Amino acid sequence: MTGASSDSAALPSSSAAVSAAPPGARVAVVTDGMWRKSLSAIRSLGKAGYRIQVVGDSILTVGFWSRFTERRIAAPDAKENEAEFGSVLRAHLERQAAAMPPGVKPVLLPMEEDSLRYVVKEHETLRAFADFLVPDSDALETCRNKAATMALAERLGIPHPRTKVAESAADLVKIVSEFAGSEFVVKPMRGLGSSGVRYNPAFDAKSAAIYSQTFGPALVQDRIPPQGDAIGVSLLFGADGRCLAHFCHKRLQQYPNSGGPSSDRISINDPDLLEKSLTLLRALNWKGIAMAEWKIDPRDSTAKLLEINPRFWGSLELAVRAGVDFPLLYAQAAAGQPTENPRPVEGVRCRWLIPGDILRWLTAKSREPLATFLRGLPAQAEEWDSQDLSGTVACLVCQGLAVLQPKYWKFLTR
Repeated sequence: MTGASSDSAALPSSSAAVSAAPPGARVAVVTDGMWRKSLSAIRSLGKAGYRIQVVGDSILTVGFWSRFTERRIAAPDAKENEAEFGSVLRAHLERQAAAMPPGVKPVLLPMEEDSLRYVVKEHETLRAFADFLVPDSDALETCRNKAATMALAERLGIPHPRTKVAESAADLVKIVSEFAGSEFVVKPMRGLGSSGVRYNPAFDAKSAAIYSQTFGPALVQDRIPPQGDAIGVSLLFGADGRCLAHFCHKRLQQYPNSGGPSSDRISINDPDLLEKSLTLLRALNWKGIAMAEWKIDPRDSTAKLLEINPRFWGSLELAVRAGVDFPLLYAQAAAGQPTENPRPVEGVRCRWLIPGDILRWLTAKSREPLATFLRGLPAQAEEWDSQDLSGTVACLVCQGLAVLQPKYWKFLTR
């Protein structure tokens, strides 16, 4: 896989001098290049003429190998070493901004929660070297704290599951006993994704202590029956708080099958949930990217809020293919350029094939015939892009090799 320049032959870094960008050049720095949403952003901005620079923590970073990637920047994962991640990113942005024409700065896309938290915390310093759109710290913490998110929904009269907070292991044992006999879910109060999510668990003092030590305070919530549709409403807000883009999708499949990230989804139109999502984010005076996650309760046909995802989401590629190019709109808005709110195309389908939908199919108790599973491929696979075959190959090779690293095992076994 070739096409991108790096700062060193073994593991690319940002220590080399930055070459001057040509007049009018647009530069995008994409963090967390390992993930599929990052590859989607790289491809989107690369096709729009941006010079793409990708931050990753190893040679297995998928985004390093996209044909649109011009420069690779090696930095630790922000979750593992925020100080060093920040030091590398800040130094690179400073050098890059100095090499660009006066008044022009690179646009920064923090793709994961921990890199976003760093940018929010250091936004005053970083604004001298980069353009970006991020919420303020209080708004971000409200979204990260699921109890605070549910409290916000309560204040706004927005339906949500019955929720109780277990601050300690003793609380967890007591509250879980109160939910016994009904369907419920336990999840970490902070954090995103399916890590730490448990369905109808039984906790004694020992197992509750282990859970609390691992994940911290927890939420115990009524579980909405799995038959209900899961819907995501994605939004982009400008620096002035105006909604610049919106998009709705429905989940068709997920991995793991018991509950996790969507592996197959389709674009839809849902004006009611769009309006409720706008109400939530406007109450937070939101800026930048967010996605509100909803689930229809089949018992009363009511859509209930599950959480607000304050960063770029895993199914980003579906929105791009449906005509709402969030990475490009974000980059334009961050730089103060005018944008138009595009109208999404309904009925577009996109699958997280590698390894999500493959593992979903292999582990399903009742699976569709293989011919049905293969229908629509490779075009529906978000990894596939005829203009970026090296990126497609990297999805296979890098992710295949990444499973040899223990830190990625949780994504396969969750």
